[in-house]
Amino acid sequence: MRIKILKGGGFVVGEAVLLIGLFAGSVRAEETPRVLTIGVVPQISPWALARRWTPFLRVWSRAAGVRIIFRTAPTIARFERRAARGDYDLVYLNPADYVRDRAHYRAFARPKGSLQGVLVVRKAGPIHDLAALSGHRLAFPARRAQASSIEIRRFLRQHHIAFRAHYVGSHDSVYRGVALGLFVAGGGIRQTLDAVAPDVRRQLRVLWASARTISAPFAARRSLPAPLVARLTVALLHLPAFEQLGFKGFDAVKVGEYRQAAVVP
Repeated sequence: MRIKILKGGGFVVGEAVLLIGLFAGSVRAEETPRVLTIGVVPQISPWALARRWTPFLRVWSRAAGVRIIFRTAPTIARFERRAARGDYDLVYLNPADYVRDRAHYRAFARPKGSLQGVLVVRKAGPIHDLAALSGHRLAFPARRAQASSIEIRRFLRQHHIAFRAHYVGSHDSVYRGVALGLFVAGGGIRQTLDAVAPDVRRQLRVLWASARTISAPFAARRSLPAPLVARLTVALLHLPAFEQLGFKGFDAVKVGEYRQAAVVP
């Protein structure tokens, strides 16, 4: 794979210009970190997330020649606050949060494919059309979650369906809350719905699905040396599919791909 460092503005992998800043001066070997943390948005419980991500990070670390350590937070809201402070070296986060946090991070790669939001209800429940949601409490993982919250809320408001939004901290909490009857419906994405515990998933059905949107990015702290980020990127792009996380391979981020991700108030 061709890789070219650009003077003063980033680097090129193949034909894609990656959004990684190149800092002045050469990078000495002793300045290159040997250990990096990656903050992963906790769409599911942190313990389940750690079990799924650790094998993937082990493979990526070996390929990149640097140790990458998993980090997350108890809830999406707390993760968002940590990412907004730039607490992690690397992050995997939803597109809307990335747009907000670009002062600290720049995206370099993303999983192949796209995200699709889903609005789920109890399979045995009385809700069979969107109009029946009017006036009810709906669960969402977080205010700024792009496909699982922003896109769904935008669609419902465009169709004049009034609802009360409750932000419950994770996709798992949404699905379990709907299955238990605490909420008549809740937002998630296809990947996390497919991955939720079978006894929960069997109690749910998809009432509505959104159009597909851009997948969540991997982003690096702006202070990391560009040659290191280039090495991380090339290693990631060469990794095979990792079905345990729903990753079917990876693409380099192109200029402007995340400009449309925006938060609905």
